[in-house]
Amino acid sequence: MIGWAAGFALGAALGAVGAWLLVRRGARTAPTGPAAGRAEIASKVAHELKNPIMSVKGLAATGSRLYESMSDEERLEFFQLIDSEAERLRIIAEEASTAMKIDAGRLEYVKRPEDLGKLVEEIAWHTPVGDHPMVVETEPDLSIPIDRTRIAEVVAHLIDNAAKFSPAGSPIEVRVSRAGDGSAVIEVRDRGPGIPEEQREAVMARFSAYRPPGYEEAPGAGLGLFICRAHVLAHGGRLDIEGQPGSGTMLRVTLPAR
Repeated sequence: MIGWAAGFALGAALGAVGAWLLVRRGARTAPTGPAAGRAEIASKVAHELKNPIMSVKGLAATGSRLYESMSDEERLEFFQLIDSEAERLRIIAEEASTAMKIDAGRLEYVKRPEDLGKLVEEIAWHTPVGDHPMVVETEPDLSIPIDRTRIAEVVAHLIDNAAKFSPAGSPIEVRVSRAGDGSAVIEVRDRGPGIPEEQREAVMARFSAYRPPGYEEAPGAGLGLFICRAHVLAHGGRLDIEGQPGSGTMLRVTLPAR
């Protein structure tokens, strides 16, 4: 288990670092246009990968050295920590790959009619939220053309954000409804500190560094909302942020019916 998790994590990390080296070697002068965006992504991802790589390496080295003297409970804890850091690496690598495709205009969307309520319910109940109680309310028979995989990514990320940036035990509300003009609306609401109005555009930019007070150490490469907005825009929709500071955040996705 240790060997598999460490190997997976290091493989993902080396892949991202390798992409960064290729960009650097292929452009001795400062890249421009789309190449500049991809170079920035690769460089910053390599930086983001350093901490989880060192964590995996340290855990694996310590675990192998002390394995014989550890209890079963301690060994299990080591496995869980390595698995957690490997998952963190996987997410960074996947987000980097998606962001590069978005930047290059090479991300494809296959749209088919889907029951949006059923999709959101499925994703909501399979997204880990810790000890946050969750309410999911969906309007039945709300079928619209979407890329199922990409909209599922959006919903999962918005729920993960709500869990990550709100107090333990506070509720998360997920709702799907039809607007008066026939468009479909997905809302994810938390009870966290909220996002100031002047930061709302910035948090949806690539590599957003903003963290609300009390959550400065929350992990993440700052690509999640950038990717979410790109997916929503590709569907002809929009992603809005609402709520007052101190009273939580409402992330609203609006998708056209056609």
